[in-house]
Amino acid sequence: MSRLRAESAPVSLRSVFTDCDTHSTTRRSSDVSLSAGRLSPNSAASSDHEAKVTTQATTESSTVHPVETSQPPVCAASPPSCLNHIYFFTRDVPDIAPPANVKDQRSASPASRDESTSSSGSLNPLAPTFTPSFPSPTASRLYELREVPGKGLGLFAATNIPLGARIICESPLLTISRNELHLVWGPYCRLSNAQKKAYDSLHFYNPPFMKLEQAGRLQLIDTNDTSLDADDIDEIVRDHVRVMGIFATNNFISGPAFAVYEEASRLNHSCIPNVHHSYNPTLKKLTVHAARDIYAGEELLTNYVGGRFTYWPRKRRQGILRQQYGFQCACVACVDRTGQSDGRREVMANMAYGLMQYGGDRHGEGQNPYIPATVDAALRQSEDLITLLLEEGITNIELCKAYRTAAQEALKMQDYTKARDYALNEAEVELNCLGAEVDDLVKCGSAASVFINLVEHEMVKAGAIEPAVTPRKTKKTKKTWSERRKVKREREAAAQKAEAARS
Repeated sequence: MSRLRAESAPVSLRSVFTDCDTHSTTRRSSDVSLSAGRLSPNSAASSDHEAKVTTQATTESSTVHPVETSQPPVCAASPPSCLNHIYFFTRDVPDIAPPANVKDQRSASPASRDESTSSSGSLNPLAPTFTPSFPSPTASRLYELREVPGKGLGLFAATNIPLGARIICESPLLTISRNELHLVWGPYCRLSNAQKKAYDSLHFYNPPFMKLEQAGRLQLIDTNDTSLDADDIDEIVRDHVRVMGIFATNNFISGPAFAVYEEASRLNHSCIPNVHHSYNPTLKKLTVHAARDIYAGEELLTNYVGGRFTYWPRKRRQGILRQQYGFQCACVACVDRTGQSDGRREVMANMAYGLMQYGGDRHGEGQNPYIPATVDAALRQSEDLITLLLEEGITNIELCKAYRTAAQEALKMQDYTKARDYALNEAEVELNCLGAEVDDLVKCGSAASVFINLVEHEMVKAGAIEPAVTPRKTKKTKKTWSERRKVKREREAAAQKAEAARS
């Protein structure tokens, strides 16, 4: 969401993936709490990815307060200090009793303007099997820009796109270093005319709680400039509000900064996305990969809000999207009136919360049935979580993390075959979502390949597999004195011939 540290012993969920930076997988608001009109990072750490870090207990306020006049509005989240965009995001899930039909559910084991589009019918029926499997696309361009009725513009697949294909790899159009929207004006003024045209064509939304006009007057207007009359000031403020509103609606967390992209910012939202976006610090670009097989003509849809969003019920998701982006999502999960999607997500949230508590050594604490009492129960719960994610059609970094959790628990049980299988599944999802350039994850010890090495190291120690034999490098033998003399004579003869030819 696209990963682990290299330690010889099996590691707990809490101890994995701390203090390292990775691909950012969220669109502005993966970890946000709304306080005093300032979109600031929630204290809960997390995935993509998107990933794999411990979270801290926090609660998120649902109340929007007015902006303080002394503070400029900011983007919806600060760049994560470690891997805030990756892990389960469920610290704020309360300890609640399971629904009456929880057993059946567990044993059954997927923006521009107003809404997101998904196919009608049952809840993402393609998700569990990922069919059909398409060949590698041959079109020079995998997507195209189209008008979407009631939504503005969106990106659509121009050809069949297979799972894991890289659809976009793009450098930023405009970047700011901090989550303060008034900083956008300077970089915008330095854009070329063509770049300004591209930027201005992106969707504009002015979130009421951000008070952009107030920020423009306070932060960008020189009150000592007597050459400006009231009409001039109003016109300048309107320009400032437009530029800030476009950035607020279209930016992505991009490493330590925030950025708008000419094409990736056209991606619309779905609570069951078919693509995964991630900032790749190795490439220094935003990448977008197919999270499942995508048919020609399907709209490319990503998740705007991040990992925690996966586990929220429809009503809570809709509230955040309306508040921050001004549209009503109409994806498959949001239009499901049967309650199946919300039921699955409620169970998944409690499962993830229970696994986090179990990883924190609170084994079976209290009456919460979702906190496993044993390693075996934790493994079964991890496997159930994987099943529910697939049934819901979530094939991004949240699935990657669930595979990691299952592999860890299997490793604790010394079920090495299952641990390696789950680790390999994680590596496949990581490749599909992030691509092969994960040097930053390898460096901080959280890449799937690092965890696979750990599993295989444990297997070797237990005698489950033979250690890999590293071929020894053969030493380069020195030439004998006679051989060196012969080479020298040949060089001298060649030099004499060349000299004779020149003369």
